[in-house]
Amino acid sequence: MKKIIVLIIVLFSFCSFSQVNDKSEIFSSFKFGALAGVNLSNLIGGVFTIEGKTNLTSNLNIKLSAGYSTINKKEGYNVKTYGPVVVNNVTTYQISSYNVDKILYDVFPVSVGFEYVFLHNNFSPYGIVETGYNFYTFHTQVSYNIIPNGRSYNSAEEVPSEYKGTPPVITKAASYRFALGLGTTYKISNGINLDIRYLFQANKYIENTHQILFGINF
Repeated sequence: MKKIIVLIIVLFSFCSFSQVNDKSEIFSSFKFGALAGVNLSNLIGGVFTIEGKTNLTSNLNIKLSAGYSTINKKEGYNVKTYGPVVVNNVTTYQISSYNVDKILYDVFPVSVGFEYVFLHNNFSPYGIVETGYNFYTFHTQVSYNIIPNGRSYNSAEEVPSEYKGTPPVITKAASYRFALGLGTTYKISNGINLDIRYLFQANKYIENTHQILFGINF
């Protein structure tokens, strides 16, 4: 949270000192971009995004973006459970134990945001604020423990209580995102720019990440 506050202060400081005159007509320019990079949390994931933007003033753009990313969360908790096993029409109850090592998220974010360009030059630094919605699915990566003697029981009542607990629930609720970042474009040629960007991304119900992105816009 402290990092977000510091970044907001930096953004507003740049905006306060900007000396560029606002002479552009609204919606007078349109740009499209594609970027790829990494999601950094306690594990590394990947990210790809496409975006389109148009100007509100000569320095301020409004933008829409969509993409795909993987967010990998390290866990490490143990689950003890049991289940029925039917052999020759005879039902017994087998206990098992496994470790949840990771939760792997596939995320499809859709966002709207604002981009403020501090300086128009060959290098054009900018700040970004985005908010949006995460469509996502997930699966767990587990490692199994061996239960001595393949232990089983004739009825569910005989199963030890330590194997009857409820495993932690991974939520499937709606996820919203808020992102704040800084970047710069570098003019490669007329109409094509290299784009380098850092974003801090706060996700509801999903691990927060730091994104480092590289791409082009035109």
